[in-house]
Amino acid sequence: MKHTGILLLFAASLVSNAVFAKGTIDQTEIDALRERINQLEENLETMADSVENQQMEQSISNQVHLGGYGEMHYNYLDVDGVDERELDFHRFVIFFGYDFSDSIRFVSELEVEHIIASASKRGAVELEQAFIEFDIYEGLQAQAGAILMPIGIINETHEPPTFYGVERPVVETTIIPTTWWSNGINLVYRTENAIRFDLMISEGLKTSESDPFNLKGGKQKGSFADAFDMALTGRVVYTGIAGLELAGYAQYQPDLDQSAEASYAEEATLVGGHIIYQLGDFTAKGLYARWDLGGDAAEQAGKDVQDGGYLELSWRPIDAWGFFVRQSAWSQEAEVDAAQTDFGLNYYPHSDVVLKFDYQLQNDDAGNSDGFNLGLGYQF
Repeated sequence: MKHTGILLLFAASLVSNAVFAKGTIDQTEIDALRERINQLEENLETMADSVENQQMEQSISNQVHLGGYGEMHYNYLDVDGVDERELDFHRFVIFFGYDFSDSIRFVSELEVEHIIASASKRGAVELEQAFIEFDIYEGLQAQAGAILMPIGIINETHEPPTFYGVERPVVETTIIPTTWWSNGINLVYRTENAIRFDLMISEGLKTSESDPFNLKGGKQKGSFADAFDMALTGRVVYTGIAGLELAGYAQYQPDLDQSAEASYAEEATLVGGHIIYQLGDFTAKGLYARWDLGGDAAEQAGKDVQDGGYLELSWRPIDAWGFFVRQSAWSQEAEVDAAQTDFGLNYYPHSDVVLKFDYQLQNDDAGNSDGFNLGLGYQF
């Protein structure tokens, strides 16, 4: 036992004291001393195990990271003269992370959409993130696995308390097909003057022959993804001024049908950027993104240019209340110019819990869907 040496010294001291005091020691006293030594040894072992368990629990708690978010929506809309009323628990998400060491980490995000995923339901179970992150050098990291694309404002950060409106901004779910993730490798470099660079190589989009220019429908989501033609994505973000974020991004897709044979869709290039500026209680956001699709077929279909942008202004006079207005415009086909106006409020009974209300107005090209939305969201 690891404390035997201490106990033997203690026992010897007891025996020597007893002998010194009485001049001799009998068997009964020896047995009593042995029993006392055994009891002390058990107590010491119990104390040592307790300290070891506490240290282990503390180590595990520092290494494991849990979180999540969710949101429920109620939509009351008039869609081109037809009433639609829907109540849906849209997302339930669990985040799990683990630190293997100070320089190697695991990040994952598991999502259930629309509560039930089955052949007869519209729900889905999706692994939106699952990657290992390595610290390579000071300021330089590498991520490998299923990674959220470094594009747009909300593709990487979309927990409900972090944005206004029940539904995500429409330009960032059409032109930028949020939520958008891919299998790949991403290099991240952060400078001392608050500039971040991302360079990612990943699976590309794969559109269908029946709808070859539907970019959102071409997301492979890392599941048995065809990888004949990999996509290359780059981003630069500057946050060196208090309250300001400037970002620019680009992606190149060599071939939208992921085939070594004749193509029904050719290359595609995305360029975009955004600005966020907060001054006191006011925040302004602006985003623009544009796809250019190559090939005569895309041009003949009027879908060789697909672009859109939005401007959002918000005011949060106190922590519990925030108000916003957003104007969005986008086009996925020539001479089809969609527009949507959103305005409403967020109420925060807690910094990580939000109740939302907004009203939306669309033009004919956007679907003429007018009405209000209610939402409940949380994060932890």
